[in-house]
Amino acid sequence: MSPTDAPDDREPAGYGEAVTELESILREIEDVDVDVDVLAERVRRAAQLIEWCRGRILAARSAVEDATADLVDDEPA
Repeated sequence: MSPTDAPDDREPAGYGEAVTELESILREIEDVDVDVDVLAERVRRAAQLIEWCRGRILAARSAVEDATADLVDDEPA
């Protein structure tokens, strides 16, 4: 994906897609010849994706804790 056709601000379809896009951005910004304007835009997009991923991780953690809460409460003392 080139910086000009990147679907910036689009919410990823899932966690895997977000990670794939982050990996692509990382490859782009590691290029020593990257244009400074492109660099700024790609870093902005990466920050958006990281924040989105954090939200998904926190939601998953909460769901797992909720799902397993009864297991802990039912353990014999």
